[in-house]
Amino acid sequence: MSRFKPNRPDHLVASIIALAEQSNRLALDAAMEAARADSHGHTAAVVDQICRLAVGAGVAAGEVVWLVSELEDVSDDPRQLQEAGVAVAGMESCLIAVAHAVQEVADRGAPIEVTSSAQALRRVSAQLAELLPRLQLA
Repeated sequence: MSRFKPNRPDHLVASIIALAEQSNRLALDAAMEAARADSHGHTAAVVDQICRLAVGAGVAAGEVVWLVSELEDVSDDPRQLQEAGVAVAGMESCLIAVAHAVQEVADRGAPIEVTSSAQALRRVSAQLAELLPRLQLA
């Protein structure tokens, strides 16, 4: 049971922003590490980094979806929803770019796990895209 607190919407928005920023940093770091490993021919390291990235992005997106639902329950301030929407849009954009980079690695003959991870990242991006209409000003 959630209890309304006057500052709860602000904390939810801050949590969404922080989670999106952290997810973006981790996604970019993992993609860069995978690219370095790929350039040195360390296939196992590439697969490991990319698979971890896909799982982490999925978990983070699930948390963002939950936080947005909580925010919708406790706030009717369109500015708070819009602020959360900017963070979600940034996270979606970042994951689309990383999914594209991962697909490029897969297209060069990487193991099937890399292709699966690119697909998972695209699904996570789509999940975030579905949130955006709920977070835009009417």
